[in-house]
Amino acid sequence: MAAVKKCAHEMCKCVVGEKEKYCSTFCEDAKGTQTLTCDCGHAACEADKL
Repeated sequence: MAAVKKCAHEMCKCVVGEKEKYCSTFCEDAKGTQTLTCDCGHAACEADKL
């Protein structure tokens, strides 16, 4: 069984596939920048904004 792997974007809460590093192009494009929230649009991150 594969381990659960989190998106590489520091503020993102999404889970990614075994061979993936980022959950979205937003997170991939944000690498190297510091953000307070994740705007990838997925449910795990949108819930943090409520």
